[in-house]
Amino acid sequence: MTDTQKQAAILVMKAAAEIRKAAALDGKRKAELSGVADYLESIIYESELGYGEPLFAEDAAPIAAAETPDAEIRKMMKPFRVRLSR
Repeated sequence: MTDTQKQAAILVMKAAAEIRKAAALDGKRKAELSGVADYLESIIYESELGYGEPLFAEDAAPIAAAETPDAEIRKMMKPFRVRLSR
């Protein structure tokens, strides 16, 4: 790891610690905030331990069928047309 990567890892770990503190104070959002902190820590641990591929891929999967926007919109509207016509 380079110095820049080490500094980034330290900042991410500090952010995760702050989020955990906020989770302890905010009962309503505790689970959500803890999940975010876990995700941040997992990024660092995966890169440090060298597990290879990260659990959460950064690149989104390509769309299988590249349809035109008009065709996609019509496909999404079809169920609503059925409901409105009845």
